[in-house]
Amino acid sequence: MNWDDFRIVSAVCKTGSFTRAGRLLQINETTVGRRISRLETDMGLTLFDAVDGMRQPTQACMAILRGLKDMEKAADEIRRVLRGHDLAQRRFRLSTIAAIAEHWLAPQLPQLLTDLPDLSLSIDTSDQNVDMSRWEADFALRLGRPKQGSFLMRRIGQIDFVLVRPRAPVPEPLLIAYPEALIEMPEMEALFHKAGTRNPRLETSSLNLMREILSSGRALGVLPETMAGGLRGRADLCVTETGVSRDIWLLSQPSLRDDPIARRLSAWLSSLFALREESADLLPKNEFS
Repeated sequence: MNWDDFRIVSAVCKTGSFTRAGRLLQINETTVGRRISRLETDMGLTLFDAVDGMRQPTQACMAILRGLKDMEKAADEIRRVLRGHDLAQRRFRLSTIAAIAEHWLAPQLPQLLTDLPDLSLSIDTSDQNVDMSRWEADFALRLGRPKQGSFLMRRIGQIDFVLVRPRAPVPEPLLIAYPEALIEMPEMEALFHKAGTRNPRLETSSLNLMREILSSGRALGVLPETMAGGLRGRADLCVTETGVSRDIWLLSQPSLRDDPIARRLSAWLSSLFALREESADLLPKNEFS
């Protein structure tokens, strides 16, 4: 029984797969399976169950996860000392939607990376929510309160949505909506309350694309208020409140609670929405769950 075996256990917990764990550790799937099997034999218990094509940790495995995280932290600390750095060189994975990444994160990222030279970021802007419980990301910014899970979550802001439509009477302005999988979002309900039962002419999850089409003066859709700033006051457009707001939640891994760089990154993410307060589109919060 050695640390390297437990490192493999940790990787399988994070990825839910022997194959993905092997890729993460740069070893083959057969080696992962063999080492897990050997460890299970030595310990006399089962660490993972195969469920729907995924490797799910058993209760026995869950019981040692905290210890595994402590071992990883200790290994990181040793590497940091050996490298002679005052701060650990860290690479964090952040998941969010493209609109938040492009309109909130991007303008401030150069300064953040300048201030924290030991920080590297990998930003995923997929529309699919990552599974924080499987360590698919270190941090995530989400619209709407997530379900409870083995992660920390904090509400850090709020986005208001507005309706954008042509000011002049148009027989049938082009209706722009989210794809069907996102059609039950509150802002879509507000849109269809205004548009009625007609079908969208364009479906997209890209808020930037929506904004470009709406700016033509020939379409009907909704946008975050921040993204509609340049459209207000235009003679050919009407921008009105929808009464719909979406809370922004910051999710993070519990193991990063005491990491100094992770704490600074978390504070920076929260501050981005405070910076928008003057536009009244985001209201910073300090609520924890």
